[in-house]
Amino acid sequence: MDISVDKRVFIPRPETELLVNVVAKLCREGICEAPLILDVGTGSGIIPLGLTQLIDKCRVVAVDISLSALMVAAANIRKFRRENKVRLLRSDMFEAFKEECEEIFDVIVSNPPYVSAEDYEKVDVWVKTEPKIALYGGDDGMEQIRRIAEESGKFLKKGGLLAMEVGYDQGKKVKDMLGIYGFKNVTGYHDFNGYERVIAAWKPEEKEGDRGIWTN
Repeated sequence: MDISVDKRVFIPRPETELLVNVVAKLCREGICEAPLILDVGTGSGIIPLGLTQLIDKCRVVAVDISLSALMVAAANIRKFRRENKVRLLRSDMFEAFKEECEEIFDVIVSNPPYVSAEDYEKVDVWVKTEPKIALYGGDDGMEQIRRIAEESGKFLKKGGLLAMEVGYDQGKKVKDMLGIYGFKNVTGYHDFNGYERVIAAWKPEEKEGDRGIWTN
């Protein structure tokens, strides 16, 4: 797919292709025939475009905090005529979603900013020409990942899937974190360099206890 990018968005990497393929495979294996998917931090729109290419009947709500990024995504959505399958919405993570949106998504997917302060100083000069907001994830690179781990379960259906792209050295920490937040069957998927770059986890079919971890 010939995706248009410019200085307003992060340039998609091969790891995001892995993320899209993992989500598509898990959806085809039985989430449902027509999943409703939330893409958190869509950037150029590459994730919803890839998912709608691979999952015929899926629909995607794609959010980003950056209006400039959403303009790029909108152009790409129009280019591939996916307006009837992808809805774009400006939001800082989950802030645009109200109580009526709780437990409505079959899948939540994200390629969040995950570069740590130390690693950001080491990246190539050309990488720093990309929007810092799409790359920098706080001192340890985990700020946005923590938000997703903590908040996503509230908006996932029971048995729903959460999948994230993470940094080359973050796989174990993210898997442990998702376990703490109540996700089950947490699995890492490796890139061609052998790093766990995609983490997938499932919201349990039944919540533990009367209130459940996501209803506090």
